[in-house]
Amino acid sequence: MPSKDIVVDADGHILEPPDLWEKYLEAKYQPHSIKVVKNEKGLECLQYDGKLSQMAQPGFLAALGGMGKEQDQLRPDAERTYVGSAPFGSMDARERVELLDRENLAKAVLYPTLGILWEAEVEDVELSQAYCRAYNRWIADFCRPYSDRLIPIAHLSLGDPQAAAAELERAVKDGCRGAFVAPFTITHKPHGHPDHDPVFAMAEKLDVPFAIHPTFEPKGLNRARFHGMERMPLLGVIASQILQQPLSTFFQFGVFDKFPKLRVVILESGSSWLGFWMDRMDEGYETWIGGTLPLKKKPSEYVRKQVWISGDPDEQATAYVIDYVGRDRFFWASDFPHPDHGGKYLDALERMVAPMGPEARRGIVGQNVIDCYKL
Repeated sequence: MPSKDIVVDADGHILEPPDLWEKYLEAKYQPHSIKVVKNEKGLECLQYDGKLSQMAQPGFLAALGGMGKEQDQLRPDAERTYVGSAPFGSMDARERVELLDRENLAKAVLYPTLGILWEAEVEDVELSQAYCRAYNRWIADFCRPYSDRLIPIAHLSLGDPQAAAAELERAVKDGCRGAFVAPFTITHKPHGHPDHDPVFAMAEKLDVPFAIHPTFEPKGLNRARFHGMERMPLLGVIASQILQQPLSTFFQFGVFDKFPKLRVVILESGSSWLGFWMDRMDEGYETWIGGTLPLKKKPSEYVRKQVWISGDPDEQATAYVIDYVGRDRFFWASDFPHPDHGGKYLDALERMVAPMGPEARRGIVGQNVIDCYKL
């Protein structure tokens, strides 16, 4: 990107060290830590609470840093390891800053990798809170030497809203600049449910964004419609559906009227769908469902004030939606180093913003993230 633009990666990832939870969990939970172990074939596996993951297939971990690699380089192999396959900048903070410098990026907002896998299989509410606390302490330490460049985001689990609110407060005091949750909940309560109000109240009090990020999904959650879809290879393509559902619950339960300063961020689910979604919500609100919703305004009015969305740089349609939704609502994100995107994200970003005017371009490449996260 040209140097005149302040470019911020709104959703980059790190590869956590495999012993993170063994080192950062409180002593009480040490016997239940997340681990990377090898099976009888020498393939690395994830282990949660003493049980092997059923969703992260053996050998899968080595592919997590596979952005830009050929398919044959991502296949399970005992010679390929999670740490050994990690690309430059994915596990070391100094390297990540050097990578930002090479790519002329001002900052990167950082999310986990192993951290978006485990929650789909861990149903123990107390242990889930402990896993989140351990990661949050680690990511704050990871980013601390470069806090002006690397932006840590806390992981919260909504299984215990009071504990999640307390952890958000602790993590922000420790340096985290916001929080994210999975697009499902252990309790099966909708994200906008009043039981989660303590978390929203804390995010509003601390003046930090509350994000929803795609994760592994519990078995059967989004696969009940068809048989034979256990692996869901096109999961990334349908991520917009997975995020639309929790976002819609914020309107169903009137969250934005209760918390008018709450900032909600939708991540890694595409962005150009937001225009269609606003229209459909408004139409329903103005015709047949308006009287059943506790809303003072049309859904689109809340979106234009309290919702932000991050798109992939290969989304050519976004340039034609932003003026309708709002130029200040959109980010871009690299998803580095995950394998479900190509490695030439800056080239794709140039194509994405090419049809935009200077103001819109400046916002989407960096200024909107700076404003939303108050960096």
